[in-house]
Amino acid sequence: MKKIDLKKLSSISSAERAFLTIYISEKSTKEDVEKALNKRKKVLTKGTDDLEYFSENYKRIMDDIEKNPVKKGNHVIFSCWALDYYERIALELPVQDLIRIDSSPYILPLAQFEDEYENYLVIAASNEKTRIYMVSCQKTIKEDDIKGNIKNHVKVGGWSQQRYERRRDKEFSGYVKEIVEKIRDLTKGIDFRRIVIVGSKETIRELVNVLPADLKKLVVGEKALDMKKSEKSVNDEIFSLLWEEERRTEKELWNKTKSRYLKGELGVTGIHDVLYFTKRGRVDSVIVNKNAELKGLRCRDCEELSTGGTDVCPECGSSSVFAIDPVNEITELVKLTGGEIEFANEIEELKEAGDIAAILRY
Repeated sequence: MKKIDLKKLSSISSAERAFLTIYISEKSTKEDVEKALNKRKKVLTKGTDDLEYFSENYKRIMDDIEKNPVKKGNHVIFSCWALDYYERIALELPVQDLIRIDSSPYILPLAQFEDEYENYLVIAASNEKTRIYMVSCQKTIKEDDIKGNIKNHVKVGGWSQQRYERRRDKEFSGYVKEIVEKIRDLTKGIDFRRIVIVGSKETIRELVNVLPADLKKLVVGEKALDMKKSEKSVNDEIFSLLWEEERRTEKELWNKTKSRYLKGELGVTGIHDVLYFTKRGRVDSVIVNKNAELKGLRCRDCEELSTGGTDVCPECGSSSVFAIDPVNEITELVKLTGGEIEFANEIEELKEAGDIAAILRY
């Protein structure tokens, strides 16, 4: 996914529900956006600050769409009239139409996309040729081809075979070194944190053997594939491997968090404890079920964030509170403090533990 500065977006907030975030899907028209916003406007109480903020944000959004029509593609708009803040971002991934009124930009869908569709470098290597791809947003972008033309082993005996094998080994060594050099060059120009290697067993083995330590630690998957299959078939197998890796990473983080929690070490579960420690900057990593429906509140008077279940602020006792999405708030705080957040594809054990858990720094 095109890099969006979630840390910057996370740093922008208001004590009031002054932000209007709207995600616009590819199929939506100007009329659809206007109709959806008007439906929200009708349920806001007359004479309130919420209605005033919404009305001003509504005007800004519709003026923008009038001047710059929503054509093909997906978009997100963040508008806060009170802070004179407005940003519209074209998205590479499909989104569902969504409107959020809150005290800050609603970045949760963007954070989920960033987690699910982070950039991978895929090395598809056979003896004849290596194709290096950047895989992002479920799309494959070919970066480079490297010719190998390494002949197969021969079965002829004697000195001729030994000379042939030595020459072949030398050619193979030069071939895999060229692949490594290309990977090294790509690290200077593109952002990726994981490498997947597919292709012939021999090439995979030789390549992994010569990869420098800093690149080797990025390798998260290896799979022998018949590179003579159609490009679609090879791509399907690659994406299947990436999907499996995402699920494995989620399970691994949950098991690590669960182990810490059960040992009474630096692990917590449930929205109350995760929010408590996140607000204090003590969270290293969070794992949350993607479809979790959790409740939270923000106080207008003291700006305290708390979990749902009450109509008053637990900090100052004020009844001037409004509902927020605590997962969005936790996401913002984690981004600001340099932590990691993983959105899981429905782990049942995690659901039983409150749909969210975290590993603490101290």
